[in-house]
Amino acid sequence: MQHAELYYDRFPEPVGKTYGGDLARWYVVQTHQHSESLAERHLLSQTFRTYLPKRRRTVRHARIVRTVASAYFDCYLFVSLAAQQSWYPINSTVGVRRLVMSKGMPVPAPYGVIESLIAATDDDGILHPDILLRPGQRIRIIDGPFSEQLGVLDHVGSSGAVKILLDIMNRSIPITIDRDKLSVIS
Repeated sequence: MQHAELYYDRFPEPVGKTYGGDLARWYVVQTHQHSESLAERHLLSQTFRTYLPKRRRTVRHARIVRTVASAYFDCYLFVSLAAQQSWYPINSTVGVRRLVMSKGMPVPAPYGVIESLIAATDDDGILHPDILLRPGQRIRIIDGPFSEQLGVLDHVGSSGAVKILLDIMNRSIPITIDRDKLSVIS
């Protein structure tokens, strides 16, 4: 199989597509450290559908500054499997540590989570989480001193911080918090 053929279908099919008549679901694959791209290449060569969200980051080494694309979730990528599709080869793939499992069976990601990540990914595979967050959305803080507080998203910054309005003592108090410390309320 040629290298170009591996990346022909860059973005995977959404849930609802079938594999041999069965509905496909997304599963989480844990990889070895810094081996996400290697694992993705080897899974693609075995005809598994994968999704590896990436982010741009600046690397400084020997007084040289470069911007590189790296995995958004360190040591993790996603693979689409149908119910009857064999998942055993995944665990012995180069770069893969294991498929995330419970009681001997792979655990599927919740419906819609990976699809929303794919929708927020550009053509280069870079995930833009600010697309997922919009001003006016109701959010819940999941970590820090304001844990479990509800608020309204006010502004999404480019540095990874967001400004939210918390209702404290009948006043809207603006606070700035990291994106990874909040969740969106549906």
